[in-house]
Amino acid sequence: MTLPTAIGVLSRLAAERALQHGVDVDPLLKRAGLPKMLMTKPNIRVSVRSQILFLNMVAETLGDTLLGFHIAQDFDIRELGLYYYVIASSERLSDAIAREARYSFIIDEGLQISYQKTHTFDIDFEYIGVARHLDQHEMEFWVTCTLRKCRLFTNRELVPTYAGFVHHHQGDFSEMERHFGCSLNFGATIDRISFDIQAADLPLVTEDPYLNKFLVDDYEAALARWHFRRNPLRIRVENAITPRLPHGTVNITNIARDLGMSPRTLSRRLADESVTFSTICDELRFDLAGRYLQNNDLSISQIAWLLGYTEASSFVHAFQRWAGKSPTDARRQIRSPIQSREQRSGDHV
Repeated sequence: MTLPTAIGVLSRLAAERALQHGVDVDPLLKRAGLPKMLMTKPNIRVSVRSQILFLNMVAETLGDTLLGFHIAQDFDIRELGLYYYVIASSERLSDAIAREARYSFIIDEGLQISYQKTHTFDIDFEYIGVARHLDQHEMEFWVTCTLRKCRLFTNRELVPTYAGFVHHHQGDFSEMERHFGCSLNFGATIDRISFDIQAADLPLVTEDPYLNKFLVDDYEAALARWHFRRNPLRIRVENAITPRLPHGTVNITNIARDLGMSPRTLSRRLADESVTFSTICDELRFDLAGRYLQNNDLSISQIAWLLGYTEASSFVHAFQRWAGKSPTDARRQIRSPIQSREQRSGDHV
């Protein structure tokens, strides 16, 4: 299966941020599987998964739990190239978001943006071919970037009526809430930012109908040549499980319904891929447990809840089965981010 790719602008921006703090990024690029040439060729396409892993490593190295948000705040949005201009030149905000949603595949094959106008103007973000639980910073980058564009294009300090992220945030996010102007919902069922319905009809101060027509024609031609990739079933199942875990509602019946099929059909299709629903649940929980254990602010009981266990003892028994050790023992073996950064800083002296 071919993995989804994206233009390497975000990877380069993260690398430049690390370099500004005196970090040697070459080892990080290598570990993430990213080419060094992205520093000089920002539009080179890179694996979305590798980009996500690289952002995670840079965030840990810098001790920046808001890395994606900070990059989205600071960079010149025009670095997104023609994608920026086809959005900015639209007539109204709803037109701009429609362009953003339709052409997001070209800039990032792993990102699907959709929108709907009901009683609010909702913009949703979903990963295609990428496991959602791996990421925090790329999604925070894209949602923050969309908010920036909405404010810039309308010349109004728009305040969302809602902003939510599927992942659980590790660290203080009050700075991000101040920027958004609303409470942020982490551990949500979907990645979404919403505005008052009236915002959809706001005119853009950056409107340019001639440029827009030229770019839309160009992008439509590009879409006609694009080979869209299907979302692998296992990743679809993982991404459906992730937001349900803390609510204790993960079972094959609910997940099958979320995916628009019967439990029997889901079981059969997973069997065709030589995997079972319970195996996916176990491996996803183990992966998430390892990530949560790195956060010393989370107790074992809190981690158990995040993984959908009603009692901490159930999580402890499961983790012992997965790892051959208790969660407490595993946590002791994990170097804290502070220790790691101190060591790395010492290496540069």
